[in-house]
Amino acid sequence: MIAPTEAAIIARLAARVAVGSILLGTFDAVDLTDDSTGPVVGQLRLERINAEGASVVGSAAAFGLIYSFSVYCDIAIADATEKTAAYQLLEDAARALVGWEYAPMQYPEMLNGADTGFDGRILRLSIGFLIPAIFT
Repeated sequence: MIAPTEAAIIARLAARVAVGSILLGTFDAVDLTDDSTGPVVGQLRLERINAEGASVVGSAAAFGLIYSFSVYCDIAIADATEKTAAYQLLEDAARALVGWEYAPMQYPEMLNGADTGFDGRILRLSIGFLIPAIFT
């Protein structure tokens, strides 16, 4: 349930963001020191499985899979075009998720993303969203 959902989200994002964008998943490390990745990377991450308000019907339980999509930019080496591409990647990802019917009558619920992070070199911009999941 969780792995196929993440794969579907990444496929949706890949189809809607700029060709050549680097998209990583929950188990992928973001390493901007690798010269082959470039200074801008997007990462989908499962942040938590929300049991709050989970319903139980028979042998099934509904949970919320809380994801973030973050764009990381190494601002020390990114040029103006790459910095613009970082904003565009975040906006394109948000557009790809809004109104996406990933299952019949099931749509992501947009949430607050992680706070913008900056360690003096790497900038993180983020959006958040919830996808309902039924465990049986």
